[in-house]
Amino acid sequence: MNFSLRKLAGPIALSVAVPLALTACSDPASSNEDAFSNIESSSDIVSSSESKGAISSDSKTTSSESSAKAGSSSGTAGTSVAAESSSSSLQPESSSQGPTVPTGSITDARDGKVYKVTKIGTQVWMAENLSFGDSSLYVYADAMKVCPEGFHLPSIEEFSTLVEYAGGSDVASRKLKSTTGWPKSEEYGDWNGTDDYGFNAVPITLGNGKGTDENFWSSDRNYSNYMTENFLKLDPYPTSQAYPDELQQPMSYEFISFCDGPKTASPNRTCFVSGEPDTRLSVRCLSDKLECGGKVIDYTEQFCQEGVAYDLCRGRKYDGSKYVCKDSNLYDRATDSVYKYSWILLNKQLEYGLFLDKRDGQYYKTIKIDGVTWFAENLNYEIEGSICHEFNPKHCDFYGRMYTHRQVLNGADSIPTGKVQGICPEGTHVATYDEYKDLQDHKYDLETEYREDDFKGSILSGENTVGFSLIYPGFCNRTQCGSERSWEHVNLQTHLIASDGVNAFKEWDNSGLYKVKQVDDNIFGSVRCVVD
Repeated sequence: MNFSLRKLAGPIALSVAVPLALTACSDPASSNEDAFSNIESSSDIVSSSESKGAISSDSKTTSSESSAKAGSSSGTAGTSVAAESSSSSLQPESSSQGPTVPTGSITDARDGKVYKVTKIGTQVWMAENLSFGDSSLYVYADAMKVCPEGFHLPSIEEFSTLVEYAGGSDVASRKLKSTTGWPKSEEYGDWNGTDDYGFNAVPITLGNGKGTDENFWSSDRNYSNYMTENFLKLDPYPTSQAYPDELQQPMSYEFISFCDGPKTASPNRTCFVSGEPDTRLSVRCLSDKLECGGKVIDYTEQFCQEGVAYDLCRGRKYDGSKYVCKDSNLYDRATDSVYKYSWILLNKQLEYGLFLDKRDGQYYKTIKIDGVTWFAENLNYEIEGSICHEFNPKHCDFYGRMYTHRQVLNGADSIPTGKVQGICPEGTHVATYDEYKDLQDHKYDLETEYREDDFKGSILSGENTVGFSLIYPGFCNRTQCGSERSWEHVNLQTHLIASDGVNAFKEWDNSGLYKVKQVDDNIFGSVRCVVD
């Protein structure tokens, strides 16, 4: 497979692929399968369990941030409701005092190696690359779990915080690089850094002057191409070259990738790009503890926003000035009304209804299209055997859960001839082939403009003119679920299961609606319910 690289414009927006090879290095060691086989990831955030509380309200909502008034619920198992304002205001939750951040140096208890650390802004970074086992270069899977206890592989957001503290992507590289070891010449100038903060990024080279470059894995996948992962790049020297036979990199190209091409390479520039997971890159670990408003917090439990610490909600950050997390759900501080992460997908110019699934207390936005009231988001009702992509409950908050056709029909063995409730809440039914066909025949723009984790920015601009808010959770074949390739269609395809068919949208081709002759229990897809 050829190496595919994508550049992130600034710290967030993805651009077209550029066929370039990666970093030259002094250590083409193996992936250390034995060394990594018993390491558990220290960078995963465990999501809280879903709230079972019920909430009721009684008026229409006009934006994706309006929602149901908190309170007790009553009535049938499925109830159409809407948002109502409240004069109550929720106060910020208290932040717990954590231990002090590490200073000076830390010792990796696994092998006794000592690493210098440096405090940069509110963050504490290792001041040198990790070197665990017999390698200092790692494939993505190993990078995700290799940091020692108390440290983790940074996210793009965390790297962005570092870059912004150092003055932004146009100047940060010089300030983060070591003062010696980088090339310099009359033609291209001095590539050495000033190491303003003790980060001490050194060039990874072959020892022959070819391949002066440095790249650091992040914990983030590329949400535009889920089969690649994102990393921080320091723009390499203009003549840098890498040779796959020496580096054991998964690529067939000879030239290193640059932030903006070799002709405009800059010793000051950083950028975010993505590459194949088998690429071997450096790892800089970041402390789990960070300072926030004079206190110390743990990133696995809280986050810092403008000097104030807030508890993570279901493993996610949010705008703490607007929302508060209670019982693992977000509520608007001004209205005391519930808010869901998935509502970022909605068209803010349209009026949505609200439907309460009283089985688990979850609310769903609804939208009327040609007289049919659709759920404007995928169903997220948990049943035994349903899954979240990557088996991470955090993703279900955004994409909804995934089910097989048999699960959608509550275990039925035959295709229904009419509308059936199936897995949908009382008062609704599983969307039918004919209902999907009506949408398709009108050629509506159904696609939302957002992708997962687009708190970082919009990746794809769909018009979402009728408010259907189509997203692309991909699909999973039961025989492949859990493998690396089982989620390669995330943000590229969606597999909407109808009671009597499948509507298989692709990002590049909105065709694929078909009826089925038998109930399938192999392919996991998404579900949209329709209000009766």
